[in-house]
Amino acid sequence: MNDAYYELAVKRNRPELKYVLYVVIDLLACLAFLIAGFTKPLYWIGSAITLLFFYVYLRLRLYEEYEYILVNDELTIDAIFHKEARKALARCNVNDVQSIKLNANNEKGKDYSDGSHKVALYLNKGEVFLISLDEKMLTMLKRYIRNIEQ
Repeated sequence: MNDAYYELAVKRNRPELKYVLYVVIDLLACLAFLIAGFTKPLYWIGSAITLLFFYVYLRLRLYEEYEYILVNDELTIDAIFHKEARKALARCNVNDVQSIKLNANNEKGKDYSDGSHKVALYLNKGEVFLISLDEKMLTMLKRYIRNIEQ
């Protein structure tokens, strides 16, 4: 049997400034609710809900990984949040990929990469997936895709 199977996990490198901004916005919103709570204590509930929402959101989104699974000619892209929750993001047949661009740092599309090393997959449907591949997966994809741009 000549099956191809390979899994690759990459950690998403997010800018830290974005998360600092989220924390500052959350604290300002909670502070506003607490100050308003002196006039109406019901606003304290709003502060607690806001704090809880941002805590859960940041906790889940802070540690984000992408997993690429190649089984024969089927590529599946999953997101793993905080090493607990998994979400299927995309699935494509490798035969539907028109071309691959290896240095695609300035390309636009659905970004499932680690943030620095981007490879663009151009699909027949007009979609563009930005992913981060290692040499082994790239070699396996070359079996199916002939049009590879530098």
